[in-house]
Amino acid sequence: MQKKYMRFIAGIAAMCMLMPSFCVFAEPDNEVSEDMAQTESSEADTNENDEGTEKSDYVMRTENEVLKTMIRACENENLILFYSEEEDLIALENKKNGYVWWSSPINAEGDPAAKTTVRKELESSLVVVYGDPDQRTGSTLRSAKNAKMSYSIKGDTLEITYRFPLAGFVIPVKYTLEEKCLRAHADTSDFKENKRDDDEKRIILELSVLPNMLASGSYENGYYIIPDGCGAKIDFNNGKTEARAYSAKVYGTDITAVPQTAPDRTEEVLLPVYASVRDNGNAMLAVISRGDSNVLIQSSVSGLNKSSYNTCSSRFVLRNTDTYYMNSEPLTVFENSDIGLESLELKFFPLNGRDTGCADVAAVYRQYLTENEEVEKKNISLPLCIDLYGGVTRKEPFLGIPVTCKKAVTTYEKAGEIVSELYDGGAGEMIVSLDNWTDDGIKGKVDVSAKPSKTLGSQSDFNEMTALFDSLGVRFCPVVNNTTFSSGNGYWEFSDTAMRASGQYSKQISFNPAYGTRDGLKKPQSLLSPAAFPEIFDRITTGYSRRSLRGICPGDITTVLYGDYGKKHIGRSVSEKYICDGLQKFDEDIGFVYAKGACAYAFGHTDHISDAPLRSSGYDIFDGDLPFYQMVLHGLIPYSSSSVNGDPDPERLILLAASAGSGLRYDLTGLETSELKDTEYDIYYYADSSFWTGYAAKSQKFITDVLGDVKDEYITSYSVNGNVITTVYSSGTVVKTDLESETVTSGNKIFVLADYLGKDGGADF
Repeated sequence: MQKKYMRFIAGIAAMCMLMPSFCVFAEPDNEVSEDMAQTESSEADTNENDEGTEKSDYVMRTENEVLKTMIRACENENLILFYSEEEDLIALENKKNGYVWWSSPINAEGDPAAKTTVRKELESSLVVVYGDPDQRTGSTLRSAKNAKMSYSIKGDTLEITYRFPLAGFVIPVKYTLEEKCLRAHADTSDFKENKRDDDEKRIILELSVLPNMLASGSYENGYYIIPDGCGAKIDFNNGKTEARAYSAKVYGTDITAVPQTAPDRTEEVLLPVYASVRDNGNAMLAVISRGDSNVLIQSSVSGLNKSSYNTCSSRFVLRNTDTYYMNSEPLTVFENSDIGLESLELKFFPLNGRDTGCADVAAVYRQYLTENEEVEKKNISLPLCIDLYGGVTRKEPFLGIPVTCKKAVTTYEKAGEIVSELYDGGAGEMIVSLDNWTDDGIKGKVDVSAKPSKTLGSQSDFNEMTALFDSLGVRFCPVVNNTTFSSGNGYWEFSDTAMRASGQYSKQISFNPAYGTRDGLKKPQSLLSPAAFPEIFDRITTGYSRRSLRGICPGDITTVLYGDYGKKHIGRSVSEKYICDGLQKFDEDIGFVYAKGACAYAFGHTDHISDAPLRSSGYDIFDGDLPFYQMVLHGLIPYSSSSVNGDPDPERLILLAASAGSGLRYDLTGLETSELKDTEYDIYYYADSSFWTGYAAKSQKFITDVLGDVKDEYITSYSVNGNVITTVYSSGTVVKTDLESETVTSGNKIFVLADYLGKDGGADF
């Protein structure tokens, strides 16, 4: 015991020297500690049964009975907002059909499957997770159990002030009726922390507002829409009680914190939304309109979350955590700074109709993007996206000594030959990107010059290539990617590397694909601090404009969002703003932005999106995929699939793209792929252009014939029946994709994939 205690004290001392602005905590249990929340509650739980049996004296209530006891706060043409001063409850009535959405299930107290803490969480309109340095754990407070609430009404706004007296927190939240939605809004500058009489310091880590607004009982039928990858559905009461509850961060995890082992390969959450669709014709879309860069989406089903209710909600992360290992002992670090988010906001849009479904929810979010996020309808087309890969470094023997050399993978001349072959094969309209086309890009330095590398050819070769592209009507978008870097060009690993919450430099490591452990043969890469983004975006814009380049592919920044938690202290929300400002510069001064994947924050300044996911992560709790991402974007921003030739089943991916209204993308190299071994490009082992140019042109002709007439229309319906996927467009055109027969029927026309690709249906191996 003494040895363990001394080791802990030594760890604390070492950490304090490294990180004076952070608090260190022992690793918490898998489940959040409830002890503190229990002891701080002024509410006695003597009438509750922790074994989860139904209270013998509880009488089930009807909605009308509860609504009669509530106070009408405000009303407009479409909605009525009610609240109760007797219990922690809010109600939103849709005046079009009288349907009521509740902030909590009205009979949660009588849930026979739930324990006390679960019942109280179901009854709460606000849930707080906080950290306590003395206890060295995270603890949870629930408004239905731990808070005292006061109410005020001003116009269309009901303000509820939640006071957690023994924890020292005061959190005001405003609930405002807008024309079509309920807006829940909170300014973090109004939060009060650490107002205890003693010297204990407690900080808010996470906050859930209206976490049960989309909860449904075991007696209800319907499903949740989860924006995982292309989108996924979770059926109410699906019986998957052994599955893991869903939880994922919007816009992906913060890569500043580096895991010890390879994370699971999953799709990202690209949209800050979630929704509930019920079989009675009612649906609710929740849009995370502020604070979207720091939020988790969570979902569970009846029987899995120790209750009879299905749930889907969001949780704002106000301070980040990181895990630091001291003598193999994990220590959890919480940010001990001011809350990074200025405000957090949710908008709840009720929908109703006879056959309300996923496409209707997507239409509401699409309208929200155009009206609130300034996302304008782009010129819709179906180009073939070709991603070419320029130069790479590789160790070569020189007089018996390994020397790092630059090596051309696709020269400018070869790039022109590939594109010409595609054009002659009938590919038609194309977007072509070229990665690592500058010396700085090849060497992994911060790349801002837009100066073509002589490794790939001369300046005249580059000019001839771009002139050829112009003559063929090909959109050229050279890549610039600066999330990781090596020292040089005025940016240094010592001063410009992002810092983890643990006080360490953020070094992005490669993992062994077989074992998921660190790959010792590849050097860790420094993660560039977002503090450098504004200057870098300015320099890139200047460089591209000076060389008359009218297109750009901005690399990872449209899908990778992270912060810097050192002295610069830049949270994800600030980083998101820097990225959006940079994309706006590219859009205005360069002209065309081609994004390899795009989170919602990039939509406003993106002209074409590739790598639109056609699958979800496929978690056990899911009950199928939905092309929700495509339903939102189709007819608004053109998009293409992930790499066709990088997929294990290219023909199936082409058919899935056809069913989702998507164009196609290919990875191509000008070098035989065995030459890529032991380079950063070894992941493109499949991309030899000599095998794929003919196949790519033929598949593009197939997609153009199938989708040409509907490319600028909205998707109004999508359904799956076995191997047949039916997609309906706003013109009424019905497209049926048969994955088994590999045919697509559009209107009265039947398109057979094999007729385009040839009898064997494969590439020219």
